[in-house]
Amino acid sequence: MLQKTKTYRSVTLKLVPTPKQARIIDRNFLRVNKFLNISEREFQKLIRNKAKEDNELHEAHTRLLALLAQRFTKTAMSNLLYPLDKGNYCFIRENNWYKVEIRFEPRMPVRINIDRSNNKYYSDIINGTAYPAFIYKYGSDYFLSTAIPIEKKWEERRLAVFIGIDLNMRKHVASLYNSLTNKFEVNIFFDLKPIDEKIKEIQRKIFMIQKGKRSSQLTEEEKQQLSKEYRRIRKIIEKGHGDFISKLLKVADSYWEQGYNVVFVLEDLKGITKNVRKDYKSFNRWLHSQWCYRRFGILLEVKPYLVKYVDSRNTSKMCHRCNSEVKIYGKHKRLISCDKCGLRDFSRDLNAARNIVKRIVDSFDVGGRET
Repeated sequence: MLQKTKTYRSVTLKLVPTPKQARIIDRNFLRVNKFLNISEREFQKLIRNKAKEDNELHEAHTRLLALLAQRFTKTAMSNLLYPLDKGNYCFIRENNWYKVEIRFEPRMPVRINIDRSNNKYYSDIINGTAYPAFIYKYGSDYFLSTAIPIEKKWEERRLAVFIGIDLNMRKHVASLYNSLTNKFEVNIFFDLKPIDEKIKEIQRKIFMIQKGKRSSQLTEEEKQQLSKEYRRIRKIIEKGHGDFISKLLKVADSYWEQGYNVVFVLEDLKGITKNVRKDYKSFNRWLHSQWCYRRFGILLEVKPYLVKYVDSRNTSKMCHRCNSEVKIYGKHKRLISCDKCGLRDFSRDLNAARNIVKRIVDSFDVGGRET
């Protein structure tokens, strides 16, 4: 049996309605708005009347009631929203294209295309499902926001394999440990240099836009251009995360099919940026930011395998074979050796990934079950 979790992933999907469908959505926005078309003063009266009927609410400060009316009318009532649930919509797959079928009226279902080119969550859609959601409009674009439950793959009777992941600026490294064979069986390397080069190219454009100006000296057009370039950087990083995670999932899926549970193990991301060294000077600090690492964790956590975190201290300074302190050397300080056990010219990052695994294995029993 798979263990179901109460974890949900919030996703926003861009819709691509036809002009006729857009008019139908707009018309229904107005219908909802009419239900909410109530003034702040009228809403305040409703709250006060409700408060008179309830002893606990009656004791509330009048300022609280006024603020509730003010905030509610200026947020929920001022936005164009249309609520959805399984009673009036569902996702459907038609001609290899996902759509959302919405019944704005009982006998008039409308099938609206979901844009897959700008939707990083497109692969999360499941045919025939429907979760609490709402449609909203931003500018001239339409979006559907929902929360998709995440189901983790885990069976109590299975043994477990553990994939330790070391994230750094030059290269991401993962190493898989099999609790049955007591061996590290698979190593995965992901070079960040191509991503670094793309980011630096964008940063050169940013430099040309700024031209030494302070933020207050930039025109609105220049600010919009900068915002666009920064969004491009984030997308490049997320694309890199996605490519590395795809490699990890390929290995994880293979071991799941062989009858193993799979656990991903990451360093605790808090304070990880404090470990930046001088040998990273040539690499982009975007790749060693708190946002970058936390984003990787978020993207991995929503995949169908368990994710655990361990203390990151000294994972690259201690030998994974004998726990002795290692010597660090090489052009970029990425090699290690251990005088005690004889380990030589070993990848510092791979050593860290294996130490990360060792820190979680002790919390599982010999059968790979969490204790």
